[in-house]
Amino acid sequence: MPKTKIEKRGIKSRKSSSDYPCGICDEEVGDNDDGIFCESGCELWYHRTCTGMTTDAYKLLTTEVDAEWACDNCIKRGGVKLVIAKPDTLYNATFLPDKDDDKKPKRNGKTK
Repeated sequence: MPKTKIEKRGIKSRKSSSDYPCGICDEEVGDNDDGIFCESGCELWYHRTCTGMTTDAYKLLTTEVDAEWACDNCIKRGGVKLVIAKPDTLYNATFLPDKDDDKKPKRNGKTK
């Protein structure tokens, strides 16, 4: 019989019979928990607090549609891209200086 993802991670005995055990503490990641899924690697669930992720970082990550998170173990093993740039994003656009930039006030209030 093939090893489960938990057995591959080296956790000898499961504390819970959960379908979604945390990849760090092995306790269930429930619907009411701040849980994060390692989409780019091991495909295990993690408690936000077990990963050390701040609440603000969790909110940003879970509201961004295109964001994928990978756990520390998968990043250390390699093969997980830390940043994936999409070609049609605003961040890849070229920004040109405004033609009226010369008329904008300087910090001391004087114009150029």
